[in-house]
Amino acid sequence: MYSVLIVDDELAIREGLTALLDWESCGYQIIDTAANAIEAKYKYELYSPDLMIVDIRMPGRDGLELIKELRENDPEMHIIILSGYADFDYAKRALAFGIDNYLLKPVDELELQLYLAKLSAELDARSTHRKNHAAAKVWSREMLVQSLLMENSLQMLPSMEESIHEAGLLWDSYQVVLIRLLLQDNADNGPSTAVKAKLAASFDERAWGIVFSLDSYLGVLLQPSYQKELVRKLMVQNILQAVTAHGLECIITAGDMVDTLEELPVSRQSALVRMKEHFFYDESGMIGPDSLKLKKVLKVRSEEVECRLDSVVERLYFAMEIGSFDALPSLIQETGELMIAASYSEMAVKSRYVRMVTHLINKLSLQYSELALQHNRMDELIQQIYKHTSLPQLYRYITTMLEQHAGGITRDDMDVLMKRMLDLIHRHYNENLKLETLADVFTYSSAYLGKLFKNSTGLSFNSYLDKVRIEKAKELLDQGWKIHQAASEVGFSDVDYFREKFKKVEGISPSVYRRGSSV
Repeated sequence: MYSVLIVDDELAIREGLTALLDWESCGYQIIDTAANAIEAKYKYELYSPDLMIVDIRMPGRDGLELIKELRENDPEMHIIILSGYADFDYAKRALAFGIDNYLLKPVDELELQLYLAKLSAELDARSTHRKNHAAAKVWSREMLVQSLLMENSLQMLPSMEESIHEAGLLWDSYQVVLIRLLLQDNADNGPSTAVKAKLAASFDERAWGIVFSLDSYLGVLLQPSYQKELVRKLMVQNILQAVTAHGLECIITAGDMVDTLEELPVSRQSALVRMKEHFFYDESGMIGPDSLKLKKVLKVRSEEVECRLDSVVERLYFAMEIGSFDALPSLIQETGELMIAASYSEMAVKSRYVRMVTHLINKLSLQYSELALQHNRMDELIQQIYKHTSLPQLYRYITTMLEQHAGGITRDDMDVLMKRMLDLIHRHYNENLKLETLADVFTYSSAYLGKLFKNSTGLSFNSYLDKVRIEKAKELLDQGWKIHQAASEVGFSDVDYFREKFKKVEGISPSVYRRGSSV
């Protein structure tokens, strides 16, 4: 089954292409979709698809720029472009970048099927060529390992038995380690080649294992002694040193340990699964069979997640505004746990954090003019969210970013707890203010904070909030607003409840007050 990545800024096009064909019957699988060039580049590196279908016209970096960048790194990537009739001449320019084909919108189903059949034959031929090459009499140890890692290696084993014996690969156990180099944008394969050469020399000298390349990864088939925890740390350290010597970072994952060469694809596949899910591990060094994946610790239905996330964002805003920075780490982690509980993908988690942080920064910048100067720099920092490879690491990054931004607020005499609470009420009276929310960000129990508030003001928190809202409503009624309009404006969603509160505070109904004020 060959993998396909669809890139188009229109959701309808992405969904339409996905539903257009029975892809599996054609021998393909839609591995994912992307809405822009940045997301497409990230998912290309994540999945290494066999085919990309790319819209030529997209906001920001367009399809041509994306294709040019992909071609520089991967001259064999198969690419189809999508274009409208108006872009026909523009589409011709893509031919210079070696695209396979172009399709006019709306996409013709038969035309796409014919192309996929042709491409499938090419991919099959390439695969057959690799198999034949692997069956040659003279084998290098790396070529042997690469061949043994293929899913159809069982069929090839009889022809490789002599070479396997001569290469000394009859071990008691086997474990595959995969290394993904985090190359900079527009980087060529030079660093990968250099890192591989350095690792191959050191591993061969110490008899630690066999270094190989596989698809977009470097890998190591570990000798049995280096599958043990203590000596494995030396191996991981050696990999990290080789990678950082070239100014790069990497992700390392280990597959399950297996007992036979026939099971090598199982070890490879488990390493690949951990590689694709690396974002959800709290592990430095190497992610392996004993590593703990972040669990779905919260019992929450998926339909409740967005509501719960909005509540956390509200608490984050208040914590940033009042300078209660101790509350930020737990709130940011709570956001991540909610998304894990709802089975968000890595990209969905990052996108949600980007939206959340952007909202918080914009809202604070509107409230505090001194933060406006930081706005351009913050945009750049927010984009860095997409580059993080670990969710726990991302928690720390976002916490620091929000602390630094909110630290620019001039808080003069806001140190007195009650003054800060009263100021919040008078500025946010029409929002969903709750004592429990403020207790969270002030790091007090709600009962204790409520007692402090009543001792200071003579009223309970809710009574004081009602009083502020009713005073604001009176101002609106004096200006000629209708009762239901005034109620909604000051934070009451139920007009009957508003009438009840108004009469309790003022001793008369809002309609009587309105008539009196209009005399």
